[in-house]
Formats: sequence, structure tokens, C-alpha cells
Amino acid sequence: MEKKKILVSAYGCEPGRGSEAGVGWNWVLQLAREYDVHVIARANDAEKIKANIPGNLKESLHFTYYDTKKWLMKIKKKSKRLYIYYTFWQIGIIKIIRKLKKEYDFDYAMHLTFGSLWMPTFLPFFKIPFIWGPIGGADCVPKKLIKRLPLKDRVVQRLRYFLIKTSCINPLVAYPSRKAVAILCRTKNNITAIPKKHRHKTSVIIETGMSTAVFDNEKDYSIEKEKVEIAVVGRLIPIKNVEAAIEAMHLIKQDCHNVHMTVMGDGKLKEKLIDMCKMYGLENDITFSGEVAREKVLESLKKSDIYLLTSLHEGGSWSLMEAMAIGLPTVCLDWTGMGVIVDDETGIKVKPSTYEQVCKDYANNLKTLINDKGLRKKMGLNARNRIKEEYNWESKLNFMKGLIEN
Repeated sequence: MEKKKILVSAYGCEPGRGSEAGVGWNWVLQLAREYDVHVIARANDAEKIKANIPGNLKESLHFTYYDTKKWLMKIKKKSKRLYIYYTFWQIGIIKIIRKLKKEYDFDYAMHLTFGSLWMPTFLPFFKIPFIWGPIGGADCVPKKLIKRLPLKDRVVQRLRYFLIKTSCINPLVAYPSRKAVAILCRTKNNITAIPKKHRHKTSVIIETGMSTAVFDNEKDYSIEKEKVEIAVVGRLIPIKNVEAAIEAMHLIKQDCHNVHMTVMGDGKLKEKLIDMCKMYGLENDITFSGEVAREKVLESLKKSDIYLLTSLHEGGSWSLMEAMAIGLPTVCLDWTGMGVIVDDETGIKVKPSTYEQVCKDYANNLKTLINDKGLRKKMGLNARNRIKEEYNWESKLNFMKGLIEN
């Protein structure tokens, strides 16, 4: 039986990388195990891709490379202009799509990476059954917490809510939604941006997955320690809301003294956060490790007992899935990607509310876990199994097979 042919647009596709580039690479590797996959990727990544295509997939995984004129590529060097360059790249691959369509009878066309609702894709204009996503862009900060952000970030979040409300008349959303045979949303929040009449086509699937190597790291629950260790990992910027971790620690210390928190990450709010610790007398209770190499983060997580994620929104959080894969229970908001990845068997989720209430809820739920080692172990083992079974890269192929074959 002839394999189905899939055309994939993957602006981000690079071996050995995280984020969008890692997503693109791992998805096409999985798809090529079952289908004949033709990928349009950046010429800048060609050498790495050619050197890393597995031997068993060379007959089923094909790449066509493209980059814009050099003067346009200079735009990309400034992060704020990346999306301008990306738009030109999408326009440039139109001629490649036309050429490939003449050569191959594709069963599906899939827009894979940089799948933002607010960025263009021209695949829907070709007469190929179109799969859109996994897409994001509608993961906003909860409305009651927006006021915690600086003015610029507040404006961005209000704009996102406006874009969601007007998505039915936005051609960047309305046309792909109408033409798609399937719409893959990174979180439930993103479904709210799809016009109602097309929401029956949506499915929720987190775009990221864990490699098997991560599971070589596992927490040893037999070790007895004097203090329960809470781990916080992330950039020290407003959207990560690490102030809430310090507020929660201040409340916890009023009742619990056998607890310590380690914050791994750096950013412009570091001095402010250190000053908060001094104000609350928490200098000896919270350690700021600064930016830490991934290997050391994993080592630190193995020595931790609870993972606290205070971020105001997330997609598929790599650090969260790593903490769960190691065997830690999580406390986080019941919101966006973290609300999908963490369930009631693997952590405790806090309903979005006012900042003061969220801090209290973080503290109360952390205290529950601090005082119950058995619960920590149970949730931690459940978390490890959940990531191993549902958030590995192979699960993406199983999902796509269910979509394509049914």
C-alpha cells in the first residue's frame, strides 16, 4: 500500500534544539516513520538537517530548503523583526509549494512551526487538504492578573484579547479556519480564537514532547532531608510572575520552617526580587542561582521535592515537563498549557483570580505538599508516568495517525 504524502511547512526545524526548531524537527521525524513527508525548511539549517537524518528515514523524509535574499535576512537579527522576516519567508515559499504540488500528489499539507494564529500561512490557498497547527497565540494572561504587568505588557495582553474577540473577521484566522480539515490547538485557550462554526475541527495537542534521555534523571524519594525543597525555573521577567513565589514563601514561613526555595533563572527583575526577600526576611530561605545550564537544572530538580510554576501563561513548557519527568509534583495556575499538562493526579492547580488570592492559594497548596511526603511521592510518580506515556514524541505520531487514518 502506497504511503500517504504530506507536505509540511516548518520554518523552525533544526536537530538538537529546543523551542520551535526542536518541535519542527521531532514532529517531521515522527511523521516520516509512517508517511512520505516533504518538508520546506530554512536553508540556514540545511547542513545540520542533512547530517542528522536517520538512515532508516532517508527514503521517506525529504527536504526542500529556502531562505530570502541576504538583505532581508539581516532583518531577522533583531528579535523584534523576526516576524517580519518570517512573513517574507512564507511569501517566498509559495513558488516552492507550487513546484512540489506539480511533482507530487499530496494527501495533506500541514503548517507546523511558528504556528501563530496571527501570522500568515499560504498553504490554505492550494487545493490540498490542510492541517493547521499546532497553533498558539491566544494564550493570554488571566484578565484579573493583567494589572500586575508593566504598561507595555498590559497593552500586549489587551490587544490579544481584542484579536480573539475579532478573530471571526480577521483573514489570518478566518480563512485558514474555513479551509482546514483539522485545526490543532496548543491549548484550550486557543480554541476561543477559532470562529465558532469551525471549532468542531479543533483538537488540543501540546506541541512539545520529552526525549527518552530525560527519564534517565529520576528523583530518589528514599533520601531523608531536613528541609523540603521547592524549585522555581524561569526567566525573571514580569510574565513569569516570580514575585508570587516569594509572596507564597512569605506566607508559608509563618507556619512551616522546614522549607527552602531555589530560583533558577536570570532577568531584569532579579534585583527587585532579591529586595523582596530582604523585606520579608527570606534571605536564608530563598536562593537565586542565576542562569543555570540545563544539565545542572536537571540535577537540581532531582534534589527538589516540589515544582512551583508561577507563570501567567505557558504553551508547552519544557521546564515543567522536565520537572514532571523527573518525578516532581507541581503547583501552578489552571490555565493555558500548564492547565493541560498537569492534571489532578500529578499536581495541584490554582484557579486564576486576583493576585492576592493566587498567592494565598499557592501558599496553601504548597503547605499541603510540604506536610505530606506520601502525597508528594504519589503525585511525583504519577507525573513521571504521565509525561512518559502522553508527552513523548511518539505520542505526536499516534495522534496524527488517528487524525489522518480516520
